[in-house]
Amino acid sequence: MAKCKYCQAELPENTTVCPACGKDNKEEKKMSPGKVALVVAAVVVLAALVVALVYAGMNVAVTSEEQTEAVAETVPATVPADGNPDDETAKGTYTASDAEVIAAKDTVVAKVGDKTLTNSQLQMFYWTEVRNFLSSYGAYASMLGLDTTKPLDAQTCAIADTSCTWQQFFLASALNTWRNYQATAAEAEKNNYQLDAEMRSQLDAAAENLEMTAQMYGFESAQALLKSDVGPGADLEDYQHFLDLYYTGSMYFSDLCEKDTPTDQEVEDYFTANEEAYAANGLTRDNKTVDVRHVLIMPEGATSENIRSETFEDAAWESSRQKAEELLAQFEQGDKSEESFSELAKAHSQDGSASDGGLYTGVQEGQMVQAFNDWCFDDIRQPGDYGLVKTEFGYHLMFFVDSQPVWKESAKSDLISARANETLNGILQAYPMEAEFDKILLGFVDLNTQSEEAEAQEQPAAEPVEGDTKVWIIAGAAVVLLAAAAFGFRKKEEEI
Repeated sequence: MAKCKYCQAELPENTTVCPACGKDNKEEKKMSPGKVALVVAAVVVLAALVVALVYAGMNVAVTSEEQTEAVAETVPATVPADGNPDDETAKGTYTASDAEVIAAKDTVVAKVGDKTLTNSQLQMFYWTEVRNFLSSYGAYASMLGLDTTKPLDAQTCAIADTSCTWQQFFLASALNTWRNYQATAAEAEKNNYQLDAEMRSQLDAAAENLEMTAQMYGFESAQALLKSDVGPGADLEDYQHFLDLYYTGSMYFSDLCEKDTPTDQEVEDYFTANEEAYAANGLTRDNKTVDVRHVLIMPEGATSENIRSETFEDAAWESSRQKAEELLAQFEQGDKSEESFSELAKAHSQDGSASDGGLYTGVQEGQMVQAFNDWCFDDIRQPGDYGLVKTEFGYHLMFFVDSQPVWKESAKSDLISARANETLNGILQAYPMEAEFDKILLGFVDLNTQSEEAEAQEQPAAEPVEGDTKVWIIAGAAVVLLAAAAFGFRKKEEEI
């Protein structure tokens, strides 16, 4: 049975829509690498700026402690309690009972212009920040001082510049994330920006897809699944609001950045202006990567499993050399093109790259074994060069495709990020945020165990994300992940 290319759940017959994640697996039009790079850079800048804003806003004094109630458990809140009333340290704890959080559902807790954030909508953004952090760091979260077995309001955040709880840290991040996407979504609305029909259709079906997901994992309803992930207080309207705002803001912002693609001359000027800083980090104009194709012929009797561990007779190596030379002669009798070399690799190479015509892209100096590396990075090497190289793995027919200066890609990526950062800052200046911290109440979610409903499902169709045993349905990094996936990063074989 076919599997979903997004979450690896099994797809029912005669449908391309995954019941687990709701995504359509039909073939999509591919983005150009340039556009994908811009999408990634733009959205990453949004996330990075959130972190910067969180850190910048933590210059507060600490005065006292207070108690917090988390569902049926009473735990002491950590410092700082009763800090600055105008930032996230206004309360020592924001955790409240289920009934209190539900009652505060429609309470407005923040504003950006005429746009408001209710307490129930905040639950989506807050727990998304928590989930994204755990998803990004996994087991390493504990090394940063985050203990998922303890309430977030009862442990000090170890990565903040000033004293605050993890709850306060994630709350500040959630509010700034909301501001970023609300501001960019407001700009999209002002400029009559619309999501394309396919994206709009997927978002409109979000609630229905969530119901299907809930059934698959043994929950009685989508609302029950939602509660297991973001606690009490948020409903399907809040879930829909989160998705609409997130994707509208993200896609509009990425389109803005795409229109500001730097020219080659601008990239050159940017690198020149920052050349000393790059050199201090080991990047100069001499650094390059290469694309190369090869055909590997191992000694007779060798395989990818035993080539590293066994010794082969001279006769086995001689047989390998003769076959390699015969293939090289065969290649020289043809048009000596990259295409013909690719076909030769597909037919004869014993390397894992054979199916891709023996191609390795983005090879860095020192990445391959010495003889292979020396041939690729010889200063005289030109596109179309070919030859024969012996390594400890066998004889390699080599074909040099091209080389790329590393500094250009690095400088281009950095310039794109710098421009995206400037664009976002320009937008945010027009959309200041006002938050009423005294009105904020956060529900309780057990980050360490699955809900009873999820445990009732013996064989879930998709495995949970590493670092948490829950079913996560609020993947806040979806845009970044989809964009990164579009790059089609190809994992290189480790044989050479």
